[in-house]
Amino acid sequence: MNDIIRVFFIGGLTNGRLVYNYLKTNKYVNLVGVITYTDDFRGARFCPIEDGEGIYKTGKTSGCESIIKGSSPDLIVVAGWSELISNDILSIAPMGAIGFHPAKLPMDRGRSVLAWQIEDGYTETALTMFRYTDYPDGGDIIGQNIIKIEKEDYISDILDKVDSATLDLMKAYFPLIRQGLAKYRKQDLSEGSFRRLRNAENSVINWNTNSETIYNKVRAISHPYPGATTTLKIEGMYYDLLVWRSEIVEDFPYGTYLQPSTVVARLFDSSIIVKTRDAFLRITEYEIRNNQ
Repeated sequence: MNDIIRVFFIGGLTNGRLVYNYLKTNKYVNLVGVITYTDDFRGARFCPIEDGEGIYKTGKTSGCESIIKGSSPDLIVVAGWSELISNDILSIAPMGAIGFHPAKLPMDRGRSVLAWQIEDGYTETALTMFRYTDYPDGGDIIGQNIIKIEKEDYISDILDKVDSATLDLMKAYFPLIRQGLAKYRKQDLSEGSFRRLRNAENSVINWNTNSETIYNKVRAISHPYPGATTTLKIEGMYYDLLVWRSEIVEDFPYGTYLQPSTVVARLFDSSIIVKTRDAFLRITEYEIRNNQ
């Protein structure tokens, strides 16, 4: 086959920018087009791609079939893109389309998967490179890079690890894909699982659960995600809080008899200690949204 292949890139965010830079500087790639987010996009981890010929800042692939088809790509590469991509687009490139998903596929297909994994107490996940199909995250697996989730890791730390794993997988497998030498492993979807998109209700702290569960929720949706939410009575007033960081306090000297959600103390550094079902949680970083 020809040493140089024509690639169309779809994506954005920080991991997408890494893939874009890799393709743009690869001597075996003719980057024939890019679909990315608009400059006013406000999603988490947004990293804009510069303006230029063949770069379309549409924020969506719907309606862009003719643009991609007109570029005559051999391969489509997707990274940092949450929109489902139609079969009309996936069928354009003879070599198909490849992308990434932050899970050990076939487990944890779907949306908001990293947040669900952290909240559920996972100690490791993976970034999977796979072949796109019309079944969400269900295509053949090309490679996986294991990602450790340490106890102190917040979502931003895991997203940094995902970025690093994205570039590692591109460097390891793209040359094989380009030469037609990559091995593809079919997923057994009967053994997999699917995650739904999180909503505002999933951000609410339930103080009648144990401290570790609450701590994991805070880690899962801290910056750059929306933050865990709660209403607490502090010094006689009720406040709506966004909770960004916390730590578990096993042995607080008093207050063990109190009901969960009771504010036991507000310390000199403005941190707040709250009773949970089994122990205490110290909220170390937060925003007061309003008081009631």
